[in-house]
Amino acid sequence: MALFACCALGASCAARAQEHIGSTAEAHNKVQRELSGAAAPLSAGDPVFRDERVSTGDASTAKLIFLDSTNLAIGPISRVTLDRFVYSGGQTGQELGVGLAKGVFRFTTGAFDKKAYTISTPTASIGVRGTVLDIDVRTAQSRVTLVEGQALFCPRRPGITFQQQRRNCEGAGTGHCDCIELKNPGQTASAKKTGGSIAVGLVSTPVDFASLCAGDASLCSSSTYASAGPLGGGGGGGFPAGALCGH
Repeated sequence: MALFACCALGASCAARAQEHIGSTAEAHNKVQRELSGAAAPLSAGDPVFRDERVSTGDASTAKLIFLDSTNLAIGPISRVTLDRFVYSGGQTGQELGVGLAKGVFRFTTGAFDKKAYTISTPTASIGVRGTVLDIDVRTAQSRVTLVEGQALFCPRRPGITFQQQRRNCEGAGTGHCDCIELKNPGQTASAKKTGGSIAVGLVSTPVDFASLCAGDASLCSSSTYASAGPLGGGGGGGFPAGALCGH
C-alpha cells in the first residue's frame, strides 16, 4: 500500500510539473511566485506554471515568455495570475489567459491565433489581436494603451463572458456592443468602476510602461521563447519539495 501511494504521488507530481507554460526571462530585485499554496522567490531561468501567481515588490520588474513566445513584462508592485494556457497543436485549441490584479504591464502576443488571447482585470476584459499593449491596473480602474496592432476593450459585466461581448461587437450576438475597439497606436481606453457600474471610454493619459525600460531595454523588447533558455527541471525553480503537488 505504501509503495502504491508513493507511486501515485510521484505520478501526480509528474503530471503537475508537465503543466509548465513558459519561462522567466528576467527577474530583478524582489519577485515572488505562489503555486498550490507554496511561495518562493522567482529567478531568471525558472519555469512558470499554469495557475501560478507572480508578484513584484518596490523597484522590481520581471519578464515572462510563454511557450508560444507571448511576452509579459511586469512592472513594480504588480501581481498577475497565469490563468490559462492551452495548446492542442491546432488553432482551434489555442488559449492563453492572464489575470492582472494590480500594477503595470506590457503584453506582447506570440504565435497563437489572434482570438486565443484574453486579459482580465478587476474592471475590464481585453481581447488582443496581434498586439502590444501597455496596461495599468488599479482596484477601481484599468487603463490600456495600444502600442501596436488592435484590441477590444470591454467592461467586466456580471454573467456576461468576454466571448459574448466580442460576438455582440462583431454583429453575431443578440446584445449591444459596449466595448471599445482600439485601432490606432497611442489610443488609451479606461474602465472605471463608479458605484455599482463600470464605465468605459477613451482617455488622454497613456500608460507609461516604456519609462521602466530606460535602464533595461530588454524588458520592453519582444523575445522568442527559445531565447529564454531551457526550462528548469520538474522541481519548479525554487519551490520546496512537493510544493507543486499541494503538499
